[in-house]
Amino acid sequence: MISLSVRGVRGGVGSSSIVAALGYALHQLGQKVLLIDMCPENTLGLHMGLPLMPASGWARATLDQQRWHEQAWRVETGLCVLPYGQLNAAECEQLETQLVAHPQLWRSRQAALADAFDWLLFDLPQRLPGHATSPLCDMPMTLVNADAACHVLLQSRVNNMPLLLVNRFDPASQLQRDLLLLWQHDHPQSLLALTMHADEAMTEALARREPAGRYAPNSLIAQDILSLASWCVLRAQGAA
Repeated sequence: MISLSVRGVRGGVGSSSIVAALGYALHQLGQKVLLIDMCPENTLGLHMGLPLMPASGWARATLDQQRWHEQAWRVETGLCVLPYGQLNAAECEQLETQLVAHPQLWRSRQAALADAFDWLLFDLPQRLPGHATSPLCDMPMTLVNADAACHVLLQSRVNNMPLLLVNRFDPASQLQRDLLLLWQHDHPQSLLALTMHADEAMTEALARREPAGRYAPNSLIAQDILSLASWCVLRAQGAA
């Protein structure tokens, strides 16, 4: 089993959309996939038809000392989503403190899921380090848009840079082309050769509460995501 995480270098770069679309694409390639929402906003499940802010989820179950693994929703056979669940601000901080104090919590859960899934995909939050570092992932990805804000934030992350994936790339933009060339020079070991292009189909898919590959399988972004899924599978096979 492979654990993969996606975390934006800042908010709003499209992490949840990428996790949902990648999970669906991996499932298309015959993989058994569990998508896990580590974010209190509960946006990941919206891409798979879940209700907004589901009351139940792994976080709610953890605080209530209930069976966390029973909170998963089956989208299709071999494709499931584990939502976060509804927590108020105080409860979210309580869980954050618990995850910081017990970093092995999610790692033991990952081991327990190894027989049921080929891939665990984590949608990681921005400002909750306990949530973001609790899962131990084989493929940690940082998601960026080719804009000035992301470029500035990348300057402080030169060391120990995880895999760097560019999302919403517009090849017609001179600024974006320049930034991509600069990142290829500055982060040659981290920057993925694949880029996820800007495509209205991705936002339309969210409006339909579907992953991009199901909503518009022939769209540019669906093909980009399928290429990314194929790369992930090949990398996992190479590491085995």
